[in-house]
Amino acid sequence: MIRIFDETRPTAKFTPAELLDMHRRGVPLVAFEGKMGDGINLKAHDLGNGHIEMSGAAPTKWVELEWSPMALEMYLECVLKHREDNADELREKSLTIAANRAKSKVRKLCKAMGADTMLTLTYRANECSVQQAKKDLKEFVRRLRRVMPQFKAVAVYETQKRGAVHWHIATANVPVSFIQRSASGLPCKVKSFEAIRAIWRSVTGTRQGNIDIARRKASSTRSPAQIAAYIAKYIVKAFREGEAFSNRYSAFGAPDMPKPINMGHFPDTLSAWTAAYACMLDVHHVVLEKLSKWKDWFVLHGELPNKRRKGAVGLQTVRG
Repeated sequence: MIRIFDETRPTAKFTPAELLDMHRRGVPLVAFEGKMGDGINLKAHDLGNGHIEMSGAAPTKWVELEWSPMALEMYLECVLKHREDNADELREKSLTIAANRAKSKVRKLCKAMGADTMLTLTYRANECSVQQAKKDLKEFVRRLRRVMPQFKAVAVYETQKRGAVHWHIATANVPVSFIQRSASGLPCKVKSFEAIRAIWRSVTGTRQGNIDIARRKASSTRSPAQIAAYIAKYIVKAFREGEAFSNRYSAFGAPDMPKPINMGHFPDTLSAWTAAYACMLDVHHVVLEKLSKWKDWFVLHGELPNKRRKGAVGLQTVRG
């Protein structure tokens, strides 16, 4: 991995074409090569609600390259030619990176809010406009907050084979029923999902919206981590099928997530892996663990069981 910087503006970012032009105009550039360093850096992300995500990765060691001006120019020319010859492949790679980044953000938002319920908003009509669907979703949330002011959710759209858009929504703390005024002015109980369905139908009008209650029942026993994974998987599909430069997900009332904590540097993968497990409480369930083939990175996700999630304490501190 090679990176080239403007010596006078080391934090500024430029495209290869811009760097080549700068180099030819005499702007001083410097090249660095990134190599895998020794040991593992460990980070912990306490998302609240009993959710902890640990990650370890080998550090990158940057070494300055003693390139001549001609070597630097030849390298940039080769980079530009490679990008031109492999445009489709590089575009696909860039799309995958962006999708994975968004997928990670959606997963963490779901965990941070303690998602415990799933909704699917659909249209009977063939609503193919993503922009219109986004307007409908925004209006749905606005109306829903009249009866549920603290409503919070993460929504990801999916396009069906017939072209129609529908929404997968992760939310939390939906009451069993709402108290509403009847036509006579007397208070009465209304099942929450009947009220939510009525609100969605009031937004969609003749397009006949509906809420997939059966899906909600099927997923009601899922943990927040499972709901987060279910919602996040649609991000990749949305990136491949969605409009360019369009948001693939929407968050409403999303919590402010704390930043990951640097747990220190460990001499090898085993000691970092051991420390990651030590940061978990004894009652945590491990819901995901991955170790790379070369053992240069790993992830470890844990959550508390449903009965212990309320009032959960944070991670234990173990440093290298």
